[in-house]
Amino acid sequence: MLSLPSAASACTNLKSTTHATGAVNSQTIRTPSELSAAIKKAKGGETLVLEGGNYGSLKIDKSFRKPIVIRSASSGSPACFTELRLNKAGNITFDGLAFDYAYSPGDKDSINPFSITDSHRVTIANSVFDGDYNSGVGHGRGLRFKGSSSINIENNTFRKWWKAVTGGHGTDITLKGNEIYDIRSDGMGFGGIEGLLVEGNHLHNFRGVQNRDHRDMIQIMRSSGLRSSNIIIRDNVFDIGRGDYTQTIFIGSSGKNMNDPQLRHQNVLIENNVIYNAHVHGISVDGIDNLSIRKNSIIRVRRSKDGSITIPRINIASSRHVVIEQNVVSGIKGFENQRDWVVLNNAIVQDQSPSAQGYYDREFIYYATGSVNGYNEYGVRPGSQTERLNAGSSLVKNYPTRR
Repeated sequence: MLSLPSAASACTNLKSTTHATGAVNSQTIRTPSELSAAIKKAKGGETLVLEGGNYGSLKIDKSFRKPIVIRSASSGSPACFTELRLNKAGNITFDGLAFDYAYSPGDKDSINPFSITDSHRVTIANSVFDGDYNSGVGHGRGLRFKGSSSINIENNTFRKWWKAVTGGHGTDITLKGNEIYDIRSDGMGFGGIEGLLVEGNHLHNFRGVQNRDHRDMIQIMRSSGLRSSNIIIRDNVFDIGRGDYTQTIFIGSSGKNMNDPQLRHQNVLIENNVIYNAHVHGISVDGIDNLSIRKNSIIRVRRSKDGSITIPRINIASSRHVVIEQNVVSGIKGFENQRDWVVLNNAIVQDQSPSAQGYYDREFIYYATGSVNGYNEYGVRPGSQTERLNAGSSLVKNYPTRR
């Protein structure tokens, strides 16, 4: 009989993946009450170093004149929080902490114990957001932000969630160097963002519930009636691994009128990413002005159900001033010789016919496959079309990559 993962108590026996660093001119904190008093007293510029343990709920509703730092004393025994509420807070860095959620019967999928609201200049780094299981699958939202600016989420781990990182109505949002896995639905889901950088992240091995979860590794929406602008998605690895297939990078219309200029996304760059997946929506975008998709490797990994829906490609709709160049991909949909489009030097590859051009065995070297290794790594075969065109992501040239 299959044994499903079970729910666990928060902040107990947590396997830390934090990377806390030392601090100079700092104050040592040992209890929740000491932390509360230190934050109340802080003016700005302080570093609060927390001994390991369960600090429960942390709520901050003040903005500091200069940044304060709250960090763990030891990465092997991190300070752990069961709730984080930042509301109208500012100039705060969290470093090397654990944010741990424990499922309780009746909790909705959308529960979000860790949130940033109407805040500014907040960094969360080198920390772990540990979700929990309900009926063997992830539950809740890992981190949610709204109405905030200058938010940096860097070098963190998100695991065992319904959705990992979601947010909207934000300005200057950065997600860099994070690892996101064992997610049921969206890895990242955003809307109404002015200035978004998604760089150097590793999203892999998602795991959903059949006929219940719709999975996107990254989704940018218009459901709030707001467009997004100045978006960069680059140097990321998106890998199905041994997990369930997902849509990878999806920027759809959200059912909105793409003739409305206020709903059209502006200035989007999707560059140098590696995608191993098994759904037609490899990179799919709709309603963008000034779009560049360049040097991405979009590689099909087979799944039990075969057919065209399982082959990832580039899909573009209702977009203007488009550049699509030097990608490795099965196909490009949407180009009909538009005068404001540039499409060149893309390596068109396929795994359907050994005798046809671009067959995978002549394009790639298989360093690792998900079914055997739990992750995928395909290198570029010397003399291949991919090499001649200098197409695809530079990340495939370095083994092992992030995993």
